[in-house]
Amino acid sequence: METKMKRRTLLASIAAAWVGTQHSAWAQSDKQPIRLVVGYPAGGVADFAARTIADGLTQAVGMQTIVENKPGFAGNISLEYVARQPGDSGVYGFFGNSQLSTHPFVPQLASKTVDPFKDVVAIGAVSETILVLAVSTGLGVKTLDEFLIKARQPGQRLRIGLAGVGTAHHFAALLLQREAKLDLLLVPYKGGAPMIVDAAGGHLDAVFTTLPVGGPMVAAGKMRWLAIAQPTSIASLPGIPSLIDVYHGASIPSWSGLFASASTPASQLDLMHGALQKALALPAISQKLRENGLEPLNLTRAQTDARVREDAAFMKDFLTKVPVDFST
Repeated sequence: METKMKRRTLLASIAAAWVGTQHSAWAQSDKQPIRLVVGYPAGGVADFAARTIADGLTQAVGMQTIVENKPGFAGNISLEYVARQPGDSGVYGFFGNSQLSTHPFVPQLASKTVDPFKDVVAIGAVSETILVLAVSTGLGVKTLDEFLIKARQPGQRLRIGLAGVGTAHHFAALLLQREAKLDLLLVPYKGGAPMIVDAAGGHLDAVFTTLPVGGPMVAAGKMRWLAIAQPTSIASLPGIPSLIDVYHGASIPSWSGLFASASTPASQLDLMHGALQKALALPAISQKLRENGLEPLNLTRAQTDARVREDAAFMKDFLTKVPVDFST
């Protein structure tokens, strides 16, 4: 018993020393606040996720973490800004996967000065944005099968709303149309809010949306959840199936992560990755993400980099087979 107690005391001492080392390393390497740069305006999903992680990082490493919004040019302003930073700047990019795995293959959206596969490096994945197919209750369908049957009726062309052209919502609708062999009328909007109002009012038949955007209308009985776009299930939507079978095993990537300038030392990247994992492990942080339709991710730096490249290969092929008019 005494030996076990000594062993526990030793392990506790080692753990405490490791934590102290991490905080000391941050104190020595960063004399200024950590800065997370987001390529989209305040108030959106990306901004919410970044600010949630900023809170977690502040708790995890004991230093102030601030969020800077640098929107514009499909997120390229933020991408180019982070890529130009010196390795010891303490500036990191909070990027959506599309900034790295989709935009490079779209002439209208690609950066002219930054190669995202060379000029920035992965720190870690943060969260996956859960997209859900929802229908207006006025459509009269209650299940995914009923929706597909109705959409395939001769002369039927269901109206499906898009929260922006070139978004994951848009690609999820295109993938559904292609794989399920449907003829859908895709209706683009400038954001999720006006789209969901029209859907609840019966001006649209269906939408791909997120839990916080569509949830109030579902709760009010004006819309109904049908299927999750990702190959997963989520606790807050028990019994709602995935579209994975309809998609024939494919899915549109929709997630965010932390990235840094390629000039950042590996030791700093590792330190930041460790802090990110601590932040995501905080119950309050993971719960806040999940309550807002974001599923926390737990990937190493190498796994995050691999995911970006796999997504890029998929999206390059997808955009070749399903041409998209990004000028709409």
